[in-house]
Amino acid sequence: MSNGISAAQDRRPRRADARRNYDAIVQAARQAFVRDGVGTSIDDIARSAGVGNATLYRHFPTRDDLIVAALAENMAATHRRGLELAETDPPIAALHEWLHLTVEQISTYGGLPGSLLDSAAHAGSLLGATCTDMQQATQRLLLRAQRARQVREDITMEEIFDLAAGIAWVVSREGHDRRGARLLDLALTGLAPRPAAESA
Repeated sequence: MSNGISAAQDRRPRRADARRNYDAIVQAARQAFVRDGVGTSIDDIARSAGVGNATLYRHFPTRDDLIVAALAENMAATHRRGLELAETDPPIAALHEWLHLTVEQISTYGGLPGSLLDSAAHAGSLLGATCTDMQQATQRLLLRAQRARQVREDITMEEIFDLAAGIAWVVSREGHDRRGARLLDLALTGLAPRPAAESA
């Protein structure tokens, strides 16, 4: 399991009463993030969970900690799928599916694409570590496709990740899954190796 995701899952308390509060906060956060985006009021999340602010901050000292906890379950499943893709699928098909999964994951909540990109430069934070996990999976799948000569050699992981985050921003802001799929398909076409005459 990746560092950012496993760290979030390891934070779940073992004591029953603390675990109930933790789970109630995470559930309330998920609902609030879907409704209002990741910039929603932390106070409102605490009220919805039926706990005081002190209890919420004891479990989640920062907003990023709460975002990662809300995402952890889906992120873990996405990460497992990324490992499977790197081992089993044809390189270009694996990269395509991974990018679709990445866009879907990053667009889960309004404002999440921007938060992830901001955190990418701060790997010491839990959200930054989670972002790094996704980037590392992207790098593995990209290199595999490049070695198979199915993706242009000049494409970098950072460009791929920024591309996915940009498309996810459109989806999370406008709620158009079909438009996001169209943009991603257009972008993936641009990853294909150029004919020799064009690249010369």
